[in-house]
Amino acid sequence: MNSPLAHRRLTFALGGLLALALPCAASAVEHILFSNDGRPRQLTGKVVVEDSVGSLLLETNDGAMWPIMADDIRRRKSDEAPLVPLDKEQLAERLLKEMGPGFQVHKSKNYVVVYNTTRTYAEWTSSLLERLQRGFISYWKKRGCDVEPPEAPLAVLVFNNKASYSRHSRAEFGEAMDNAIGYYSFQTNRIVMYDLTGSQELRRQNTKRGTLHDITNLLSQPAAEPLVATIVHEATHQISYNCGLQTRYNFSPVWLSEGLAVYFETPDLSNRRGGGAIGKVNYTRWERFRKNVHAGKEPKLIQMVANDDLIRNPRTAVDTYASAWAWNYFLIKWHPDEYVAYLKTLADKPQLVMDDEDTRIADFRKHFGESFEELEKEFYRRMSRIK
Repeated sequence: MNSPLAHRRLTFALGGLLALALPCAASAVEHILFSNDGRPRQLTGKVVVEDSVGSLLLETNDGAMWPIMADDIRRRKSDEAPLVPLDKEQLAERLLKEMGPGFQVHKSKNYVVVYNTTRTYAEWTSSLLERLQRGFISYWKKRGCDVEPPEAPLAVLVFNNKASYSRHSRAEFGEAMDNAIGYYSFQTNRIVMYDLTGSQELRRQNTKRGTLHDITNLLSQPAAEPLVATIVHEATHQISYNCGLQTRYNFSPVWLSEGLAVYFETPDLSNRRGGGAIGKVNYTRWERFRKNVHAGKEPKLIQMVANDDLIRNPRTAVDTYASAWAWNYFLIKWHPDEYVAYLKTLADKPQLVMDDEDTRIADFRKHFGESFEELEKEFYRRMSRIK
């Protein structure tokens, strides 16, 4: 799941929002002093979106995006210099300063990993993410998507244990992430996780964690599969929102975003090119989906398309994630051109504008046909043949 950034600061003045997305290279840099949870904060960045009363979405040079309410702004001035993203060395320096003593940095081609666990684990993490990114970009390029590797390095924080991870995540989300092993943050544009090899369940089976070979063996165990899948899931969100496939803060339907990430949870991690098994059946999700269908609990497609209630409700979320996987799998496999066109429609939508249910339904019908019932018939017929 991508992180549910506090909606109290997300959806400002939606009714009167003027979606004025500004080209990054041509945008003047803004220096803004504002009140952040009662404390003054100074940020420098480019305005991505601004509404009619002065509330805005500000992108800073580390890739973070800050929703700032007009009433919270204390001082604002601009200059003509363009916003230049931090390079790997600059991003590493900033993250190390933020995280404090005990943290180190490992830089790979596309990632800056800041960690206080072992360097070996940080190297394994970056290797996993690099393979996933190569596979992800290649996969969508072959399907006609206008995607490119991120221009700026992507940030990853790895803590040595769950306790330190939880303390960090609570500062941003309260206790919402305590039961997750990692998350992707819309606001900071970072993946945050902790070292899986410290998991008690895994350590009972293998106490060796000193080399990359040991880590690979440890994390290839069946007990590790859902843990690694979570890292891949969150990394998929990060790549998707930084390669041009999706757009941060434009409120794409959650069943699509989460189902897309679940679709990529099953890569072949031994494949040096990454993504060797992208698109194979996610049997963990498939089994839950199949049981729900047999039990008559599977929701109607229009329920997921119209709003995000089912997937945001803790009582129905796990089942709806399985449904989201199934629908993304079906549409990508049997309606790929329409799926890609639908993704583009959603990515092109203005940021911080929330579509109503009628618009969401109309967008879906534009690409997949007017009849939800006919599409569901095909869906259940094809999915019933999965072995």
